[in-house]
Amino acid sequence: MMKKIALTFGALGLLSVAGVAFAQTTSTTDTGTVQSTTVTSSPQTHPMILEVGSAGRVLMRGTIASVSSGVLTINSWGGTWTVNVGSGTRVLPLSANNDLTQFKNGDFVGVEGTVSQTASFTVDATLVRDWTYRTAVTQEQKQNIQSARGIRNSSPRDYIGTASNLNGTSFTLTTANGTSYTVNVASGTEVVNRNWLTLSLSSINSGDNVRVYGVNASGTVAAQIVRDVTITH
Repeated sequence: MMKKIALTFGALGLLSVAGVAFAQTTSTTDTGTVQSTTVTSSPQTHPMILEVGSAGRVLMRGTIASVSSGVLTINSWGGTWTVNVGSGTRVLPLSANNDLTQFKNGDFVGVEGTVSQTASFTVDATLVRDWTYRTAVTQEQKQNIQSARGIRNSSPRDYIGTASNLNGTSFTLTTANGTSYTVNVASGTEVVNRNWLTLSLSSINSGDNVRVYGVNASGTVAAQIVRDVTITH
């Protein structure tokens, strides 16, 4: 089996980077013996990684230098790399909704893809994962769930139905048995999606399945939590 971690200098040229250690290894594949070089570094909290196979396949980790539509620039071994992100690129975490503008300069990211045959230090990405953003999303989910637990313990009931007649501060919630409630959403109301990520009320669409926790007074619910279980990210 071919060794997984390899840097092909024919594709990239020499990488003159201080502090990089190179370990020459030999492995055997079905087609013969392959020479490969592994790039390693001294331990870091978020270590940069650059692995390029003989077919130009890339695994890279580094920090974002800039973000624009369809393109990331990433600081990793050898300098600054251009990463092309197309419609077929998988962008993670899923909560980013394939929107690169969710990513910020300095975020630690991982990239898989192929070295471009037409441009230096360029990768056509098949996958981009923002580890920094994922950590922030996880923290947000935990905080919202913890807050919701406290609210639900004190709230008399929850109301489940479909949303309609949405405006800036309220909407109509119609339950499965046809009962309708007016739901008032104050500035302190926790509005989240199915994955417990913060959501703006304007993101909720008519027909969405919604759960509301709050106090009902004669058909008007003062919402403490609004959770749109149709919206996933």
